[in-house]
Amino acid sequence: MTGTLTTRRVLGAVLVVVAAGLAVAATFLTAYSVQIVIRGQALRYEATFWAVGRDDFREVLLLEPLELGEPVLGAALVMALAAVLAFRVPALRVASLLGAGLLAGVAWAAVSRVQGLVKALGEFNSRVPIEVEQSEGITLLVVAAGVAVVAAVLHQELPRADQAEPVGDGVVVHQLDDDADDTDTPPYGYPVIVEPKSD
Repeated sequence: MTGTLTTRRVLGAVLVVVAAGLAVAATFLTAYSVQIVIRGQALRYEATFWAVGRDDFREVLLLEPLELGEPVLGAALVMALAAVLAFRVPALRVASLLGAGLLAGVAWAAVSRVQGLVKALGEFNSRVPIEVEQSEGITLLVVAAGVAVVAAVLHQELPRADQAEPVGDGVVVHQLDDDADDTDTPPYGYPVIVEPKSD
């Protein structure tokens, strides 16, 4: 199977590129938002993985973007290059696994940072409720990471159990029991004829 293009490998390569594109697109969407309603007026903060999209608080809450766009871009680049170059150099398929692992790590870090922000703002002594929302940017990044992991595994094209290599015709050694009877085959493969001794 090595060196031949199969449907599974091509599907894996296509899905790796799709996952990389989804991950890059996710970084430009809103990652999280914070909102406070005061006297009927909503004050809102929105941030992507790169920059602040909206800040009605005028830096009062000291919020900042996730700043995880570069690792996502790096993981996506590794995955895309692995998917394209692996057709010429099959060993580079391993790079799609590395990129998918990096992407999954960044997605986990993004979710953890938003959860940490929710906890920190929950402990903030405020007279009005503060709403923190994980937005579509992180959701899409988590989906992209999941697709990337599945795609990277498909891209490796691991051998199936029913397609295992047949066992070669090697030397088979059988061990005889110590208390073998006369029906056992002698060590040399044929019975040794012993003539009776003459007196």
